Amino acid sequence: MKFTAINPYTAKQLSAFPLISDADLQQVVAQAEQAFHLWKQQSFQNRGKLMMNLSALMQQESEKLSRLAAEEMGKPIKEARHEIQKCLTAFSFYADNAAQFLKPLHTNLPDGREVVQQYEPYGIILGVFPWNFPYWQIIRSAVPVVMAGNTILIKPAPNVPQCALALQALFTQAGFPTGVLQTIFAEENQVAQLISDKRIKACTLTGSEKAGAAVASAAAAQIKKSVLELGGSDPFLVFPDANLEEAVKVAITSRFQNNGQSCIGAKRFIVHHEVADVFLNMLIAAIKQLPIGNPIDEQTAIGPLARKDLRDKLAVQVNESVIKGAHIAWQEKDLPQQGFFYPPTILTDIKEGMPAFDEELFGPVIAYYACNNEDEMLRIANETQFGLGASVWTTNDLKAMHVANSLQAGQVFVNGLVRSDVRFPFGGIKKSGYGRELGELGMKEFTYIKTIWRQ
Repeated sequence: MKFTAINPYTAKQLSAFPLISDADLQQVVAQAEQAFHLWKQQSFQNRGKLMMNLSALMQQESEKLSRLAAEEMGKPIKEARHEIQKCLTAFSFYADNAAQFLKPLHTNLPDGREVVQQYEPYGIILGVFPWNFPYWQIIRSAVPVVMAGNTILIKPAPNVPQCALALQALFTQAGFPTGVLQTIFAEENQVAQLISDKRIKACTLTGSEKAGAAVASAAAAQIKKSVLELGGSDPFLVFPDANLEEAVKVAITSRFQNNGQSCIGAKRFIVHHEVADVFLNMLIAAIKQLPIGNPIDEQTAIGPLARKDLRDKLAVQVNESVIKGAHIAWQEKDLPQQGFFYPPTILTDIKEGMPAFDEELFGPVIAYYACNNEDEMLRIANETQFGLGASVWTTNDLKAMHVANSLQAGQVFVNGLVRSDVRFPFGGIKKSGYGRELGELGMKEFTYIKTIWRQ
């Protein structure tokens, strides 16, 4: 096994890297542990300066990094640039706020004693990351982890090795001490070995339900903390009084961003029957306007899926759903002759027991439901194993808050695009994972509270 990057548009190999040896892995862990004992003593001010160095370097390299993501996993170049800009928000946010977030709390007791509650870094954190946002997924986890005084080992997805190495190079150029952040090309067995290593104190994973279950089980066996951000099958609820033009605009962005490969992309469109036909026709008209092609081209809105096996899996999910009674209401016929493309598709007549109902569709496929009333819309929205995000479209504020409070999801957006924001906690419930990234809570996930009593 190697970490191999294959351009999903040309199907040509871009690079290949061997797995790290067990001996080298031991050296990496030792280096991370050594770095931790020095790094945790650095002031927040000094850590923040390095973060801002990193921010400036990433801005300088933004075009090169964007092109690399487009080539390695097929992200449209315009979206890749946006991902870089989003990363920059994390550097400044945590550089500015880390000291306040982790400020010790002093309490004076009536008997003259003082109690100090202070946040301490864990140590070495193992991070396992996916390919769909090859920079942001790492940055949003690594930045608060490192700013809190921890060190981190980055295990990227095997198909985006160059993106991960480019990030590590930026950390080095920014002046971070050796060992604070290291990239490892490790296989599953080696990840399990790391989790069992007493020097690894906690782990975080963004990825599939299967991968999350494996990491969570291994961490639990070692009584170690884990944070998981897994799949999503986000509902997009549209009521008759919604601004349909704005809803369609956001729906297109949400479903087809990153070629449909976003955990928080709207995947299940749950529409009141009074506007279901109109909204469906508006969706189809809007999708037809999306240019499909080479992700490097500036006009491309939908590129190929990241890997051939991912395209093939999506095709199986759709075909099995159709065999069980789902209907293809619309499907794009004009696709490029090369690349791992799957046609934008809208499925209707979806029932429990179909992959389109039970599973996450990770690609440009919409599961479309026409519902009779609000109760039915909420039932379908919550009848899923996932609970990452959701959006509600209505101009009635009371209805919006009632529905938002009734939805089982980690974040709900009213008349807006579901997205992560560095300022606020992000994560899911049910099989979408547990724990939170981003915001103040995300930084505190990988610290522990030490309570000191003194006379």
